[in-house]
Amino acid sequence: MRNTLILAVIVMLGVTSCNKTQRNSKRLGGETWKVTKMVIGGVEEEAEHLPTLDFSDCDIYDEVCMGMWNLEGEHADYAWQFNDNGDQFTISNQSEAEHDHDHGDDHDHGDDDHDHGDDDHDHGDEEEEHVEPIDQCQELSGTYEVTEMKRNTMKIECSTTIGHSGELVQIELEKE
Repeated sequence: MRNTLILAVIVMLGVTSCNKTQRNSKRLGGETWKVTKMVIGGVEEEAEHLPTLDFSDCDIYDEVCMGMWNLEGEHADYAWQFNDNGDQFTISNQSEAEHDHDHGDDHDHGDDDHDHGDDDHDHGDEEEEHVEPIDQCQELSGTYEVTEMKRNTMKIECSTTIGHSGELVQIELEKE
């Protein structure tokens, strides 16, 4: 009798574990979620740098779930997955960078002849920084702890992302 009870508890835990992972995945699958807040190392990202994430509708047990990371009219492809009874959420960039930041020997910034040391004139409004979705997706790829999962909102955090290891990254998402 005791062995039967133990076996029943193990089976129930396994079913509950699969159900929470599956339930969380179904909430995202086939939907679009907007990042409403992103804090990296204690600094909140500007609203125009917050992406919208499209999650593919997929069978989490038969295939890799994919999505599109949308930002400023461009996108990156990523894989996503819940693990650990739905308590962990992994984002993994699947796009390759379209540009290379290495100037090699073609361009040397070391011998800049003009001096800005006593430059006290106004440069006017500086150009807004353009954020590439592929770069952002790559930098924020990692396994996040799910701190809150509700029907229309999700909060995740991670301190081991590819581009911000050692810095706490907090992301809040809302279903569109």
